[in-house]
Amino acid sequence: MTDRHHQRHEHTSRPVVGADLSFGERPGVPMERSPQQPLTPTAPGHFERMRPRRGLTHRSEIRQMTPVFGTAQPLHGISGLVRRIAYSFHETRTRHWMLLLMADRVDRLEHRIAGLVKLAAIVPAAAATLIVAAKLLED
Repeated sequence: MTDRHHQRHEHTSRPVVGADLSFGERPGVPMERSPQQPLTPTAPGHFERMRPRRGLTHRSEIRQMTPVFGTAQPLHGISGLVRRIAYSFHETRTRHWMLLLMADRVDRLEHRIAGLVKLAAIVPAAAATLIVAAKLLED
């Protein structure tokens, strides 16, 4: 008689589920032990840690940066300042998340203002070009 049948026979009043099953029959067994072979033949056994640069933010709950982190979009402007302030608070505080949400809104506003500034620089140049072209066509 297998463990499962033995457990069913002993505990007829309750169903046999989850942790009550024998180790080989538990649904999470593949996740509960480390794999004997790598997931892919080319998977590295050890990941090199990225070197942190000055000005990067990270969670205050951990002492060092995670092994891989993003550096493609550095913090800039007012939104970057708000994000730095947000990361000075613990992740469990509402202040932390509210400041990050506010930094996202400020970042979007900064991009809209930058777009308007570019447009304000292009419009006079385009108008001047049209005036010159109109005068050349009159002659």
